[in-house]
Amino acid sequence: MSEQDPWEAIRARARENVREIFARAPEVPERACPHCGEQARTRGEHCPACGRSYFVKPDRFSVRTRRILQAVGALAAAIVLALIVVVLSHQAHDNDVSARARRAAAASAERTRLAREQRPHHALVGALRDDAGAPPADRLDRRRALVERLEASITDDARGRVARHELRARAILATHCHALGNGARGDELDLRKALGRYSCEAAVETASNAGITSTLGVPFVGTIDFAAGRLTWCKDNPASASDVKQALAFVRLARECTAARGPAFGSGYLIEPRG
Repeated sequence: MSEQDPWEAIRARARENVREIFARAPEVPERACPHCGEQARTRGEHCPACGRSYFVKPDRFSVRTRRILQAVGALAAAIVLALIVVVLSHQAHDNDVSARARRAAAASAERTRLAREQRPHHALVGALRDDAGAPPADRLDRRRALVERLEASITDDARGRVARHELRARAILATHCHALGNGARGDELDLRKALGRYSCEAAVETASNAGITSTLGVPFVGTIDFAAGRLTWCKDNPASASDVKQALAFVRLARECTAARGPAFGSGYLIEPRG
């Protein structure tokens, strides 16, 4: 018998070991389900008890706990939202109240300023009183002179306001007064009229073009009691009905500024009562 080849023996043993390995019944490992905790021997992916995968990480909280947390979170969000709405509402209300208070204070200050600016001023020129028994030419001269005195008084007043920085103007040149009614003759020319009512402009500057002179001035109104030689004038702040609604404040002129006898109308008065 020939000596056995050692390499053949080694190969034979290796084949035998392989046959033993494959012939041996593999042992099925025991697994614990991470979801339900059930212990089972299985090679499958899913737990035979609950059917969930062994390889899926279990939820941190149970379904019931998650539902409770979701409800608590929703409630907390609703409370926070309600608090934000309440805070914003109070803030808006406070801002509105503060804004109304500031507007009211500004309007009150403006009314005070306008009342002070528009208050009546008076002067008495007894030497130029209209004498009903004097010749008409003398009466007309006196009445014209009273109009000139009214203009001069308004000029002095306006210049004083400029000096006190109550008017925005560099200088007052002169004052011109004309009938309060547009296009009407001056009341001084009608000897039957005991009162003269005038609209006046304290001129700030003038400009001429093609022989036409225009004047930029500060508005005043004035009245003259011709028989007494009494002058009355007021700084005017003319305003239309729409301007009155939009203005921060409005102060109606005193009646004596125009010697008005009628009721309040628009931003002023009717000069005479309704018939």
